[in-house]
Formats: sequence, C-alpha cells, structure tokens
Amino acid sequence: MEPYWSYEDIGIYFSVLVLLGAVVRIAVRIHWLGSSALVTPRLGLQTSVIVFLSLTLYLMLKWRHRRPVVIPLGWVLPSGRYVAIGVVSGIIAALAIAYVTHFRHEVMPSTPTIDFLVLGFFLGPILEESVFRGCLLPVLARTLGSTASVVATAVLFSAFHAPADVTHWVWFGVTGVVYGWLRLFSHTTTAAALMHATCNLTLFLAAKF
Repeated sequence: MEPYWSYEDIGIYFSVLVLLGAVVRIAVRIHWLGSSALVTPRLGLQTSVIVFLSLTLYLMLKWRHRRPVVIPLGWVLPSGRYVAIGVVSGIIAALAIAYVTHFRHEVMPSTPTIDFLVLGFFLGPILEESVFRGCLLPVLARTLGSTASVVATAVLFSAFHAPADVTHWVWFGVTGVVYGWLRLFSHTTTAAALMHATCNLTLFLAAKF
C-alpha cells in the first residue's frame, strides 16, 4: 500500500484533468465540437477522453519515477474471497439503488448497450478506480489514516460525477466508501473495479428489464 508517488504527482494529474475540461469547452465554443458534447458526449469522445486520461496517469508516473506502474496501482489478481465479495457487493449496491429509484417513482436512465459495455462496464471502472482507489487513496491513507482517506476519496469520487441531487450524492458517496474499503482490505484495485463494474452492470440490466 505504500505508494512511491506523492501529492505533487496527484496535483499534476488533476491539473491535466482540469486543462482537458477547458480544452473541450474551448472546442465547443469555436465549434470544433457540437454543443451537445458538454451534455451528452458521444461514445467516441468519451472513449478518447478516458483513454487519454488513463495513458496520462500511466505515462506521468512512469516518466517521473522510472518504476513499474500497473502493479503498484493495485492491478493484481485478488483472492477468490475478494472476487466473490466484489461481485456480491456490486449486485447488492445496485439493487439497493434500483429499489430507492423505484420507491421515489423515478425512471432509471437507459444507456445504449455498446456505450455501456465500453464505458460503464470496462473503461469507466478502470480509469476511476485507477485514479481514486489506485493512486489517490494510498497517498491519503499514508497521511490521514484509513477511515479519513476512504471517506475523502469517496467524496471526490462523488463530486467527479457531478450528481444532480442529494440522492445521487449519497449513491456515489456510499459506493465510493465501499470501493475504498474493498481496496484496502483486498490490497488490490482489481477487487474494487470488479465491484464497480458489477454494480454498473446490474443497474444497466435493471434499467433494461
């Protein structure tokens, strides 16, 4: 769990994230991208952004420290116990969200299948868990302790998704906390990403059927 990177690395990465957001807004303003790119970006744009941010994280750590990146970020195979916990926890979390949505008489958003498979099931969990639980959480845990670091990364994870209301803040926050504890207990980012992908898949199926 001891990271070789620091807050400086994290600051550089999030600066790139902010700069990328500004570039996209400028591209919309000068009509290189359609105005819908900020509200409902197409699959190609979202895929490009996620791949760019994933490569940026990898190359930044590799260039600055000249050390392995994938395994230190926690991308190793978890034990069978944590694989099972990740899958079951993802299903339970998604069913709880679906129940609350139904109870509030709201409609689950439906996503095209190919968009979901590329973004919600594969690329999204990989990027988000690499950044929040793989990179950020170990650095925070070194200085703040486990509990505070899990909560802090969950709050940032929730803010990253720009939730529209309190309910969505709670959803992202609670799942972010569980992803964080799973990362700490399993000593892998893979287990957290597995839960993340399973939760997204269950929500996708609930919206479809």
